[in-house]
Amino acid sequence: MNIQQSTLWGVLIVIFMLPPRVNAQEVDHWETILAPGRTCKYLVPSSPVDASWTDPGFDDNAWTTATGGVGYGDDDDNTTISPAISVYCRYDFFVTSPEIIADLILDMDFDDGFIAYLNGTELARYNMGEIGSATTWDQPSDGLHEASLYRGLEPDRFFLQETVLTLLNAGNNILALEVHNESTTSSDLSANPYLHGGIIYPGNHFSPTPSWFYPPFSADSTLLPLIVIDTDGMQIPDEPRITAQMKLINNGPGMYNATGDPGNGYDGQISIELRGESSLGLYPKKSYSLETQTATGENNNVSLLGLPVENDWILYAPYGDKSLIRNVLSYSVFEQMGHYAPRTRFVEVVVNGDYLGIYILTEKIKRDQNRVDMAKLLPGDIAGNELTGGYLLRIDKLSDLADYEYWTSPVQPTLPDYRRVTYQYFDPDYSELNETQRKYIRDHMLEFETALVSKNFKDPSQGYRAYLDMPSFLDMTILNEFTKDVDAFRLSHYFYKQKDSDGGKLVMGPPWDYNLTFGNNDFLEDTHEPTNWMHTFPITIYWWPRIMEDSWFRRELQCRWDELYSTVLSSDHLHGFIDSTKVVMGASIPRNFKRWPVLGTYVWPNSYVGSTYSDEEWFLRNWIDDRLEWLNSKWGGVCWPLADDSEQAIPRPESVRVYPNPSDLSHAYVDLNGFMGSELTIRVFDMSGRVVFHSVADYAAGEFAYALPDLSFLPAGIYTLEITGGEQERALCKMIRE
Repeated sequence: MNIQQSTLWGVLIVIFMLPPRVNAQEVDHWETILAPGRTCKYLVPSSPVDASWTDPGFDDNAWTTATGGVGYGDDDDNTTISPAISVYCRYDFFVTSPEIIADLILDMDFDDGFIAYLNGTELARYNMGEIGSATTWDQPSDGLHEASLYRGLEPDRFFLQETVLTLLNAGNNILALEVHNESTTSSDLSANPYLHGGIIYPGNHFSPTPSWFYPPFSADSTLLPLIVIDTDGMQIPDEPRITAQMKLINNGPGMYNATGDPGNGYDGQISIELRGESSLGLYPKKSYSLETQTATGENNNVSLLGLPVENDWILYAPYGDKSLIRNVLSYSVFEQMGHYAPRTRFVEVVVNGDYLGIYILTEKIKRDQNRVDMAKLLPGDIAGNELTGGYLLRIDKLSDLADYEYWTSPVQPTLPDYRRVTYQYFDPDYSELNETQRKYIRDHMLEFETALVSKNFKDPSQGYRAYLDMPSFLDMTILNEFTKDVDAFRLSHYFYKQKDSDGGKLVMGPPWDYNLTFGNNDFLEDTHEPTNWMHTFPITIYWWPRIMEDSWFRRELQCRWDELYSTVLSSDHLHGFIDSTKVVMGASIPRNFKRWPVLGTYVWPNSYVGSTYSDEEWFLRNWIDDRLEWLNSKWGGVCWPLADDSEQAIPRPESVRVYPNPSDLSHAYVDLNGFMGSELTIRVFDMSGRVVFHSVADYAAGEFAYALPDLSFLPAGIYTLEITGGEQERALCKMIRE
């Protein structure tokens, strides 16, 4: 039997904007054929431009001679013009022997949209409509796009088809460029082209490449699984999504995977777009949101690399987190505590032939039996028990939200300096809810907060405990304080209201966006230090400091800490998890940092800058050990007995999950997050405590998604699965045989 671990796997993503090519001759080195600083002819038009303006023979004597690039604003232009809706530029360059060039790359630093032409033929475009479509001089760009180089980022890269090489003349050539603004009132416009050539022979033929230039990476064959995505020439936008084709290649452990191999894990349509807020504008390494689709664009629920079937996925790009694992580690810890957290797989990504390093394939947060397991709220659920759940809410930034998509609580916190809570409808979102349902969840949150700020807030039946799922609230408190997330208790905070027949409580989680954790931030004086609290900052949600006033909760928190400190949050266990991630990523780590040479360089908001990956890894390890020691000095060893036998202790959640669940148990899986390599004992108990199945299996650390044996012989009912291993590892969960 093969036991596999949910967070530890790899896949290489290859996204081609244009069909891949194999050149007959290998590139010896790269040189820059054309760049800003060269003389060009430009025109700021006030009427239609001659249709032949892109041709080599066009008479541009009436155009203005200048030093490129041409634009205004941001101090990134060699020639400054007055604000305009567009500017047209022609660069001539000389090529003595086109046959020495085996490859071409266009790097464009622009604002806001452009089309580039070589000797009259279109090369690339962005934010300017469909490929090959006509444009007008006064046409605004399709959207905003900020130039990159003046912000210390790399320009956008466009790999060109092999057939473009046939356009090069032995002699004079013309690169024509039209750049369009989003509006005439825009504060900037940038038009900076860089044309690079892959040169076959040694020697200098053109100019050296800029310091930021990186050559294409060869990653056609890897031990990691591969995903190949073909966007059919379209650039991946922020929104809306574009359709593409994707195939997943996974030839098995120890087997090489190549881009030309058949798609044996997935082969079909997807839609894809950029995702992120701060990271999208700051980091050149972009994250993506994708959906697996049928050929007609409908949802296509599939399993990717052993993850439960779904159609919505995230490709998260670790960039400022140079350990590459802070999200993976944080989600895994919460899952090991016994709650749902997004499952992850390490991946490698190549976009449009451009290797982009290590990514993390992540489940998107949404209602689903195998994700956020709450009742599905239907449009007709407007009364009784059906109206009561489930509602997945979020507390986060209000970026791009209309005012009706969120509401601010009327309840004023009893604690000074704390603000009222603003809630967002998430799943279902505002448009998917009717007004009866929106009013119900608003009223329910009002009832909860009213109980929380009341004088009787500690009362088990009348206070906050009547509303909160205490196991998840307790463990979210510990997770956020352990990671010392700067967004903890205030941003990217998800929770959901269960249907009354399912308990009716507010369940905390899933966790999301933990890249600025474990000391990886420089926002405030001590948020990067492994000491002090996060929940006491007045900018946080006031629930936590208020509930900390209850001695019952503090006792339960300290008791839960003692339990976790010896298991999930033990130093040895966490170091073992980090060890296993390094094994999985392997040779992809240096490849990632060759592509993104950020080691030894400050990337917002690093508090620590290591010169090697080992430095970053050991900073993380040492920070974790110091944080554990500090927390244990505050919470550890003071778990006292219940003062009153009538008080009820918080029940402990299950430590692993089975999926699908319920099922006929013929093809069920279990995630063993954090288990170290050992011989495992698997036992299944019925409701009377009788062992109905027993087995022993070897487990290799770093594997995921353990396939349980066929248990369909069991009668319908509820069972307990127990898995035990070395170093006192033990996992429990419930299984339902339909």
